[in-house]
Amino acid sequence: MDSQHRHELKTNELAEGLSHLPQLLKDNATTIIGVLLIGAALITWPMFNKMSRQKNRTEQTTTTQSIQMLDRDVYAVLQAPADDPQAQTEAADTLLINADALLSSVSGIDNPNLAAMAQIKAAQAVRTELHLRKEVDADMLERQTQKAKDAYQKAFEIAETPTLKAMAQFGLALCWEELGQTDQAAAVYQQIIDNESYQPTVLPAQAQKRLETLADNSEVFNFAAVAVIPEEPVEAKEALEPTAEAAEEAAKPQAEKQ
Repeated sequence: MDSQHRHELKTNELAEGLSHLPQLLKDNATTIIGVLLIGAALITWPMFNKMSRQKNRTEQTTTTQSIQMLDRDVYAVLQAPADDPQAQTEAADTLLINADALLSSVSGIDNPNLAAMAQIKAAQAVRTELHLRKEVDADMLERQTQKAKDAYQKAFEIAETPTLKAMAQFGLALCWEELGQTDQAAAVYQQIIDNESYQPTVLPAQAQKRLETLADNSEVFNFAAVAVIPEEPVEAKEALEPTAEAAEEAAKPQAEKQ
């Protein structure tokens, strides 16, 4: 068989194979599409995974900076000159604006523990601003405390660590205290004390302390009827700051894993 004959045979075989190609593609469409999708996934998954890690790092950094900003805002309110009402008002307004901004950003946070921490810190800021105001009327108390309660409740629902869940419940109990609802506050404190998963945290001991002094605390928090607010809220220093640090530590592992 000469070379020209062999070439003609190969050409005929190729032509015959190409003539059957449409039917082969039709008969094996599912398999072919599956293989192509798997190939595309293998190529794009590393890229998407890298983008996701970068997003999580950016998200964690942004949220942490927002939380730190709230702490600075609280300090600014405390340092505002007592004889300068305008400076006090501006500092308080800045605190509330940044707290609201943090609450608005929570829906875009993928890490549930980081989102819960943001809710808790924003709620703390809202309540702290109430305590630092010289005068608070009943409507403002109800409105701002409800905002804080909503944030604490959402934090409790999405948090995945016992520390954050306990912190959120502790904040809810404080809100009930500030509204003068001591029975509701006592019930929440008791839930914290009885929850076995909370025992490794500091919250049960703090809840027990609040429960034992609930009657005395109600006098401190009775600012619905009395307009003048204590300049330094006892609960803000004794209860919230230590647990805030613990919650930040609890939120870190989940964020770093992602």
